Amino acid sequence: MTSKKITNKSGLISLFGLFMGQGFLAGLILIILGLTKMIDPFVLTSYEYGLVIEGVAVTVLGTLGGVFMPIVIGLIMKDPIRFIIDDDYIEAVQFGGLILKSPSFVERHSREGVTSIELSEVVRTNDEGMDTTTYSAKLIGNDGVVIGTLRGISSTGVAQEIAETLKVELSRNFD
Repeated sequence: MTSKKITNKSGLISLFGLFMGQGFLAGLILIILGLTKMIDPFVLTSYEYGLVIEGVAVTVLGTLGGVFMPIVIGLIMKDPIRFIIDDDYIEAVQFGGLILKSPSFVERHSREGVTSIELSEVVRTNDEGMDTTTYSAKLIGNDGVVIGTLRGISSTGVAQEIAETLKVELSRNFD
């Protein structure tokens, strides 16, 4: 079996496009306005095409900011962004594991002997006082021994997909 990647939270990747797109679009608008000389430059008033230079700077800085801002947000998050299931192991990769090759962002469990998965609901109260629900999956072995735990699963559908990939039974234990 080749390794299968199951996405836990795909919305975080769209932050790259959102942040990068804003800076890139604003810079292009400034460049176009500078080439047509519709408005005067903001800072570089002594240059004929000062607004074009400012537009290039906004494009470059906006794109760099669009790259680094989601990285910072992702490093703060502690829930896995994807699960990788291979012949020998199951990995839960946090967002930082996509960027930095540090083992602190990757949780790995052996796949050997996993006979079932027990899914539990985890309800947390966030800073605004709202409840957020995630799921925790215990990997159960032959004699009922817990081999490992996958934390931060975003939905029961993701847990079902993990169970189907492992070809084991999924039991729900919601209190």
